[in-house]
Amino acid sequence: MAEELIKDYDMSAGSLREFRTYLVHDIKKRIQDVEKKLKFWHAVLKDLDQRKSKVSSVQSVERDIRDFVSRLQNVFETYVNEFQRRRGRSIIGKFKFIRMADLDVKEINMQIRMTSFDLNFVRELSRTEDQSANENPETEIRRKLRRSIFDSGENDIVVKDPTLKTLESALLDRKDGVILICGREGTGKTALAHKLFSSPSVQSHFYICSAVEIGPEFAVRNVLQSILAQLPQGREKIEQPDITVETVAEHFKEYGKDLRYLFVLDDIRSQDDWNHLRRIFPQNQKGSKLMLTTRSADIVFSVNEDGLDEPDGLDELDEPDGLDEPDELDEPKVFFHVMRRLSPSYSVELFHKTTFSRDPYAAEFDSLEDQVLKYCRGLPSAIVAVREVLAKKSTSHEWQRVLGDIKILINRGLPVEQIVSQKSISDLIFGDIPYHLKPCFLYLGLFPKGSKIEVEHLYLQWMAEGMISRNDCQENETTMDLSERYLSDLVQRKIVEVEEEEEETPQRKYKSCQVHRHMKNHCLQKGEEYLFKVLDNRSSDSLSLTTSTARGMALHLGKEDDRSSVDQLENEKVDHLRSLLLLSLQDLPVKFEWPQRMFNLKKYRMLRILYFERVDFQKRGLPRGMKWPIYLRYLSFKGCTLGVLPSSIGGLSFLETLDLRVSSEIIIPNVLRKLGKLVYLYLPLEFKTPNNDKLDLKSLKEIEILENFHTGMCNVADLFKMMKLRHLSTTVEGNLEDLKQIVSCMGMTSANTSLSIKVQNLDCYTEERHSVFRELLRCQILHTLHMDGHLGQIPPHYEITTRLTEMVLIGSQLKEDPMTTLDKLPELQVLVLQNDAFDGKKMVCAESSFTKLKRLELSTLRFLETWEVEEGSLPVLSIVAVKNCRKLQILPDELRNRVPQITFEIVSELISKDGLKLKKSGPGSFLTISSFSQSIVFHLVLHI
Repeated sequence: MAEELIKDYDMSAGSLREFRTYLVHDIKKRIQDVEKKLKFWHAVLKDLDQRKSKVSSVQSVERDIRDFVSRLQNVFETYVNEFQRRRGRSIIGKFKFIRMADLDVKEINMQIRMTSFDLNFVRELSRTEDQSANENPETEIRRKLRRSIFDSGENDIVVKDPTLKTLESALLDRKDGVILICGREGTGKTALAHKLFSSPSVQSHFYICSAVEIGPEFAVRNVLQSILAQLPQGREKIEQPDITVETVAEHFKEYGKDLRYLFVLDDIRSQDDWNHLRRIFPQNQKGSKLMLTTRSADIVFSVNEDGLDEPDGLDELDEPDGLDEPDELDEPKVFFHVMRRLSPSYSVELFHKTTFSRDPYAAEFDSLEDQVLKYCRGLPSAIVAVREVLAKKSTSHEWQRVLGDIKILINRGLPVEQIVSQKSISDLIFGDIPYHLKPCFLYLGLFPKGSKIEVEHLYLQWMAEGMISRNDCQENETTMDLSERYLSDLVQRKIVEVEEEEEETPQRKYKSCQVHRHMKNHCLQKGEEYLFKVLDNRSSDSLSLTTSTARGMALHLGKEDDRSSVDQLENEKVDHLRSLLLLSLQDLPVKFEWPQRMFNLKKYRMLRILYFERVDFQKRGLPRGMKWPIYLRYLSFKGCTLGVLPSSIGGLSFLETLDLRVSSEIIIPNVLRKLGKLVYLYLPLEFKTPNNDKLDLKSLKEIEILENFHTGMCNVADLFKMMKLRHLSTTVEGNLEDLKQIVSCMGMTSANTSLSIKVQNLDCYTEERHSVFRELLRCQILHTLHMDGHLGQIPPHYEITTRLTEMVLIGSQLKEDPMTTLDKLPELQVLVLQNDAFDGKKMVCAESSFTKLKRLELSTLRFLETWEVEEGSLPVLSIVAVKNCRKLQILPDELRNRVPQITFEIVSELISKDGLKLKKSGPGSFLTISSFSQSIVFHLVLHI
């Protein structure tokens, strides 16, 4: 967005004027009008976000705009939803929700009028703030540190260098040339150049002496004006609008060709900048000099094309790949000097060039000082920056916090010098987050501190909130994939921590996430600006919005007798609330019992997300008015206790996600078939219908994810209608025909679909049954298989899908060693053999087999006596569980030698201290963790 967006809003075009959609009878035109306004104001918000860290005057305006943009989004979605509900009829009648949206438009118009005055004020104020507004924060910090060094006379420490006299002699010789001072950021290049430039002998030697800062943002006109100002008759041309490098070079050639000059070009960052400027300065054979400072190896070699050998110390510069060494010439014109880091003694001397307010005799400060200087790594600018901050801190706790901030900066690849910024470290990190990711990050603040957020449902909530757009998807990328890409970006920025899935799948990489502990408080505070609010009377972090209505709200439910948070929710203004999360904390021993004085959902008409977690509705039922939030897109009762799902759920026709994974059996009325827009359906493990009929799901043609589809309670034939299915988790209860239909249906799906199937109580003694099992194994979309029943044998590996990641065999009674087949499955990560899945005595894991297996469980294999693991087998195995294999005499040496990389879960009565051999003592004896090697991590589960 152009910078003029704030300064030069086109008032005449109506960008800021009110709009009167309620006078337009065609709903299509209303939708177009509101959509146009939304695009404009989103662009304004994006521009303000980019300027916010530079111009403080726009912050309050930004929040006001964000408030009415959220409301405007609700209006837009209301018009679109009502248009869809009335099946495309365009002429508006007397519909209640449209009338309410029209009232909202009138209020939004009032906010727009007020905002237009504020923007005019910002436009006027920005004229006086242009210089600071356009100032690069890095440049501002760098200048502040330089002033600190120059004003305090600390150059003597920063540039203590035996070659200083040599540099000065090179400046004063009678040859034209370049003095190039190079080194890492913060090593004191500018301080050295300043000391040389300020020397009286240097000042008297040159007719023209001038220093120009280039910096990361090369302002060409400013640099050219600075150069012209030093030349005879140059000031007359400074204000010319067509000033160029060529005009300055011509002027220099005409008026400065006979003058000995010294120009310092400080902090040149790119070779293009140097190539742009070098044409200005003539070689006049008067002993003129250019003094450059740079951190870039590109500049070094570019300057050195006509100069000396490669200087020592370039390995510390910002060096690109594939640089060729320059040719050596007889007549050197370039003098190099590479800056070094300060020695430990000079670092301490520079650090103590200030007066600290701490107790000089407190021993703990010495250790903290050593740690601080270690992280400064001998860089003068870092030492000065940290020193200035610590000079105002008097307690060891304050010093430790500064040390923690330094570590955060280093971990995120930011310079330590930013510690002097007026902003907090958290502000700097948040300001660096891209505009589109900020709402996604702040949404995480709605969840309790320390809680692990299930990423799949986080993605679904981001989508329901409108934070994820299909327009931003790359080719062949789904909105779930896009959500994961967004989360990965937040993880790379080290502001969100994740727990990865134990078994890698093509669908998801992460299992859960949470805000990094250093950013949690900041996430809560910034969330208020973005209209997210947390109600939690048990915590001091509970926020209170005072001027704006909330967009998203979370209620953290405490003990059963704590009703204050719920009462507070009753008093909140929630007319425009889009997300409501009611979360019972995971560390509570019992679920939160819903209070008798329940709130009514009738006034929550704009809700898009309603999320209940671990709430007990058994006695008092759900809140009243479940039918009123008709635009609801996400509804979850995960972990709740709920006896009966109300039939009014069938009226939520815009619902896209429904999570019914309650903690106990639930009665589901046969109304889910009415939810035609449903995309993600999570059924409970145990449920029934009022008449014990099977659940009718055949009208759900948009379903992409279907969890806990039980063939005993659902019609398998309904799956054939779900042509968009991407993931199916199903249980087949001993019915061969159901299994046949599922295998047939899965053969018709796309290659991107995944199947997780649990087959219970299905013995395959006959060829017909075994052939169905073999056909299931060949299914290319099969990722997880739990098979409970007799098999006798498994087919060869080339008849099993290569995409299988998890296999559980229970009671299979295999006669041959299954490892000789399963070890060739390239993606297998979890293998469980349970309850006589193998009837043999010996099992062998061959060399270099099971390349991706992470977890292996052998449970109740009554006949297993010997287990061999050859060298190189199971290279990434992390968990081994051996339970109730009573004849197994010793665990393989190959696994015991890999402690502590492998965690053992052992259930046995006979374990010794010397390498997990079986004891010969009587029943009931066992080994405790403490009696084994301290380097081994054990989870002992003991059955006595």
